Amino acid sequence: MNAIEAIQLLQTNPLTFLRRNSFTAFAAPTTAGAVHQFFMVDRNTDIERPGQILGNLNTHTGQKFQARANNNLGGGTGFNAAHIPVQPSNIAINPIALPLHGAGIMLTTQLTGCCMVVVPQGNTFGVAHLQPTGETGLQLCQRLRTAGMRVFGQSDYQGSRGIFVGARINGTWGFYTQLQDANFNVKSANRF
Repeated sequence: MNAIEAIQLLQTNPLTFLRRNSFTAFAAPTTAGAVHQFFMVDRNTDIERPGQILGNLNTHTGQKFQARANNNLGGGTGFNAAHIPVQPSNIAINPIALPLHGAGIMLTTQLTGCCMVVVPQGNTFGVAHLQPTGETGLQLCQRLRTAGMRVFGQSDYQGSRGIFVGARINGTWGFYTQLQDANFNVKSANRF
């Protein structure tokens, strides 16, 4: 699959894309949540992924893709995505409202102790990427869940690299997770 096909599959069938390919998005060079241009890059590296029926008893190969927020390394195919910046957890949560039109993909950098929070905001959702500040990732996750928030946090991806993406399909945002091992092999992918 080339980069254009990868963008199309991420937009139209994100779960299939994440089950078949390792994916990492890099942070945009801004602290503000906004639509930003990213570049889909095929790293030309094979990864392992679980089979659809037998899981890890019958693994398959897949591709490793990255979404880079700038094109300073050259290459890649440009596309627009809503970027969710990292925020410290010791201040008021500021969820970024996802667009109703235009960019239909939401990206944030990989999770390494952080939590993702999704809250309804009118006809869309607000999303926040919270970095534990003055607390551990597990404590942050527990605190947010106790407050009744919808959270993907360290307890969900402990021992793995956590990936969280969103896609607007037929006008409705959906959210998806991917767990990877230290070598970027796909351990699992699920709808959030």
